[in-house]
Amino acid sequence: MALLQSELIRLKAELGFNVLAVGAEPYISIVALFDQVIAPYMTAGAATTSSTSVSAQESLTPVTLTLADSTGFSEWCRVVVDVDARQEIATARAITGATVTLDLRRAHTGTYPVTVEGGESIVREYLARIREVKAEMAGTFGEGQLKQVDEISFYQSGVNTLFGNLGGQLAWWRDELASILGIRSGWQQKRAGGQRIAVY
Repeated sequence: MALLQSELIRLKAELGFNVLAVGAEPYISIVALFDQVIAPYMTAGAATTSSTSVSAQESLTPVTLTLADSTGFSEWCRVVVDVDARQEIATARAITGATVTLDLRRAHTGTYPVTVEGGESIVREYLARIREVKAEMAGTFGEGQLKQVDEISFYQSGVNTLFGNLGGQLAWWRDELASILGIRSGWQQKRAGGQRIAVY
């Protein structure tokens, strides 16, 4: 399954680029990288679906899923099951006909996607990590360095707050995302103070 247009827009935003469409963008500091390079050339693993109902477990448990199509799946390949909060990645222990055996922990119901790990699934995983960090940052926003109220006591100098540490994690995941795409993120370009002119 190719990256969705909404995922390409999220990629632009997380990597520090504006989210205007090609043609509406100003000519300075903009590249048509996402629509003309990343979208058409992103690698992908085999993709299918499964409707096998899986119950949540306390620990990894071998589960056999029946796939709509097992073409492109092989023993020992990394398999991405489901999306968003239910997504998990496991190694295929066995492939028999249209079934694959994986060690899973989360619940999976209805019809959900099952793909062999590829560039698209890695991008989606990194975007999910970024979402998690940003959600945690939103929950801690406003927690400053004031440690005590009755007697004012500050944390020692040089020690980051939780919000600061999360900001570091966010920057790290964004840099990792840029790295797997083989580009320099817009955030890095802004820190370096450079500009790029797009040629159309």
